[in-house]
Parts: sequence; C-alpha cells; structure tokens
Amino acid sequence: MSYIEFDASLMVGNRLIDQEHEVLISYINLLQKAIENEASGNIIEKVLSGLVEYTKTHFFVEEEMMLAYGYSEYDIHKKAHEGFKKTAVDLLGKFERGEDINLDEVHEFLKDWLINHILKLDIALAGFLKGKEL
Repeated sequence: MSYIEFDASLMVGNRLIDQEHEVLISYINLLQKAIENEASGNIIEKVLSGLVEYTKTHFFVEEEMMLAYGYSEYDIHKKAHEGFKKTAVDLLGKFERGEDINLDEVHEFLKDWLINHILKLDIALAGFLKGKEL
C-alpha cells in the first residue's frame, strides 16, 4: 500500500474542489496509517465513518455547483457519486457489523476510485467552472 501525495498532478484548478480533495486524501492516508499500525476497530470505524460523511458533503457541493451552472454532464457525474456512496456505505456497514472485510482492499479501492474520479470527471467539471463566480 502506498500513501497518496496530494500534488499538482491531482489538482483540478478549482480551489474549493482541490481543498476538499485534499481532505478526502487525508482520510484515505489516515486509514492506511491505521491499518499499518493495527489500530483498534473503533479507530478504523471512526476513520471510515468520517470519510463517508465528508465524501457525502463533498459530492453535495460538487452537485450543487453543477446544477447552479447547468453542467451538461451532471447526470453522469452524479451517477458516479451515487455508485461510490453506495459502495462506501455498504463497506462501512459491513465493518460496523463485524463482517469480514479486507481493509487493504478497501483502502486500495478508495484510493483508486478517488484518483480516477479526480483525473476524469472532476478535472472536466473544474474546466467547465473556470471563470464562473462560485
């Protein structure tokens, strides 16, 4: 497993979106650190729960910006958000119920999904929002 470095390669050029991505990446890196240090289930649950809740907030902000400016790819972007939220909530629920989940796989899924989402959908959204007053 590797940490995500929030650098220029992951910046989309929209200050608000970039700041929120940095927080999401911090949560994912914190999860990795908790796994590496064999943290208690309570700590891992708090990290996962915080990540899920912050993700919901971040997606809401993006979706509101898309709606406010009539972003033509809104439905596609929102569908990606909904799919991720469902998966993340399901994983958190399994963990809370004590079901067997591979935390390394969860971490890799979260990391890969966020990076791919940023580099594909969010960068396009930021380009659309460029020059618009937020």
